[in-house]
Amino acid sequence: MSEPHDHSHHDHDHAPAEQPAAAVDTGSQALDEALRSSFVIVKVVLVVLVVVFIFSGVRAVGPQERAIVLRFGKPVGNGEEQLLKPGFHWAFPYPIDEIVKIRVGEIQTVTSSVGWFSQPEAQEIAGVEPPSLPSLNPSAEGYALTGDANIVHVRATMRYRITDPLAYEFDFNGASNLVQNILNNALVHAASHSTVDFALLNNAGFKEKIIARVNEQISGRKLGITLEPVDVRVVPPKFVKESFDQVLAAEQDRSRAINQSQANASSTNSAAQAQANQMILEGESDKTRAVQKISTEATRFTSYLPQYQANPKFFRDRKLTETLTSVLTNEPDKKFAFPSDLNGKPYELRLQLNREPKNPKSESQP
Repeated sequence: MSEPHDHSHHDHDHAPAEQPAAAVDTGSQALDEALRSSFVIVKVVLVVLVVVFIFSGVRAVGPQERAIVLRFGKPVGNGEEQLLKPGFHWAFPYPIDEIVKIRVGEIQTVTSSVGWFSQPEAQEIAGVEPPSLPSLNPSAEGYALTGDANIVHVRATMRYRITDPLAYEFDFNGASNLVQNILNNALVHAASHSTVDFALLNNAGFKEKIIARVNEQISGRKLGITLEPVDVRVVPPKFVKESFDQVLAAEQDRSRAINQSQANASSTNSAAQAQANQMILEGESDKTRAVQKISTEATRFTSYLPQYQANPKFFRDRKLTETLTSVLTNEPDKKFAFPSDLNGKPYELRLQLNREPKNPKSESQP
């Protein structure tokens, strides 16, 4: 009886062992499906990341820009190949590549930071100057010393174009700041080499000194820029502005008087020169006519020599007659001149005059 009991116990022990095996198969299948789904998601994410990575390297360069690709901080390419022209370009995303854009087409502007009095930005934009102080305040007002030991306020605005982007961007650390420093140096240099009258009254000449100094500094440093028009303003200190205005007015009156005198002198000289030229021309004309007349008479007189030598008396008489005829042509009274004969006696002129004819008698007369 014990054997059946053992068999039933043995069957009871093996029956539950089959259910965990089925559960394991179902779990493995679910895990496999989950892993496959995860791999699909990972693939999609990787594809998206690759696409984003590729398109993140696309950069647009504007029409007035040039760009340079830096790969680990070093420019890519050589010479002109380093400059990317306007359009779309691709580079590896940061930190592998970095694209530096340079605005070469537009005009850059810098303003001097020395030599001018301080004022709020709103007043500066509106063109309103701050009130005058009793004296110069060096802690709040910039100024420049002229060559004759006077004080002026000077300010300049300089415009330039970038002609060598590589030199401008990579040869200097902050090229725009260097340009401003060059402008400041030019202002101080020009003021120290000018008198106060020259700086205030000759703005064009003072500006030329500044531009010459700036060009000298730019060429020496090879900045890769070209200057455009420069604006320069020079004013006296505010607390002596009235005195400077009076001097300026007097200088303008003096200049007007000098210009008027020079204009009058020029007009008088021109009139005198014209009159002198006219007199010279008339004298030259009279001289030419006299020379021609005398030359003609000399030629004519020379042509008479053979006639005179052939018969001097006849020649003299004929010329005398011609001369008297010419002289007495317009005389109202009739005069006659007769040459003398060989004995010195004048010839006699005898006229045979007939009687006046009688008037015919008319029938009415007796």
